Amino acid sequence: MTSTAMQLITVTPNPAIDHTVSLDRLEPGAVHRARAEQFEAGGKGIGVAAVAAALGLRTAASGWLGDQNPQLFERAFAERGIADAMVRVPGRTRTNIKLADAERGDSTDINLAGIAFDAESTAQAEAALLARLAPLVGEGTWCTLAGSLPPGVGVESLLRLAEALRARGARLMVDTGGKVLGELLDRLPAAPDFLKPNRAELEEMVGEPLPAVADVARAALALALRARGVGRVVVSLGGEGAVIAGEGGCWLARSPRVPVATTVGAGDALVAGTLAALVEGRDFPEAAVFGMACAAARIQRIAPGLPPRAEIEALAARIALQPV
Repeated sequence: MTSTAMQLITVTPNPAIDHTVSLDRLEPGAVHRARAEQFEAGGKGIGVAAVAAALGLRTAASGWLGDQNPQLFERAFAERGIADAMVRVPGRTRTNIKLADAERGDSTDINLAGIAFDAESTAQAEAALLARLAPLVGEGTWCTLAGSLPPGVGVESLLRLAEALRARGARLMVDTGGKVLGELLDRLPAAPDFLKPNRAELEEMVGEPLPAVADVARAALALALRARGVGRVVVSLGGEGAVIAGEGGCWLARSPRVPVATTVGAGDALVAGTLAALVEGRDFPEAAVFGMACAAARIQRIAPGLPPRAEIEALAARIALQPV
């Protein structure tokens, strides 16, 4: 790996400013008095980059960022030690609203669409993104393709990006919606190295409900062992834990019981922790267990960030793998 190459690059095509409003209890149709609010640079890849940098990885965040309101992202990258590889495009980055319900310990999300692209602006933005990423990718660099696509951008852009990154020796991790994920898997010459759908995204991809853990395990293992096989799959199940599938088998890992301040960022922490553990040389599925411990640490606090490493390792020690 060259001196300029990153250990991890997150690509977020459709980032968002996360406006989190904390409530005692969310009641539809009622007037609420907020306990607190905060604004954070958001998007699946941005959250992954923040946790990965906190865990010590050389990390860059890339994707398309509106040139009218980049300041929150620029401050976040500088404060967290993340290399800014975002491409500025005309427009305003969207704001997503997250209503954190203290009583229930969960969040209600209202996600806006994002900056709209036409064919010409998509081609320009895609070319600029590839040019920005090229010097940062080395043999073995992990690259994540995460989150939704902005209006007007099709899966073809992700396919071209994935193939260009692979040509430079990158390892691919994909965390996106079920239909997009399914099309990527069908059309990529070689499957990604790691996938992290949630249950709903996996259901969307396979086209059927997966109500029981055994159903999720069956679908995840088939995904891990499919032709041009993925090899590493983690399906997040919220409070039930996660199904972890790979060439060595399939397991249910139950999350440790911890106080929940918010579920925002849990999936990003799981991905970042897993990738950090893989970079450090841990085997799969133990790397995924460390990722789950990072998620358990993340949900205990409204503000982003992680506790000391020893506390995360202690959480990981409480997570047992049960074959399914």
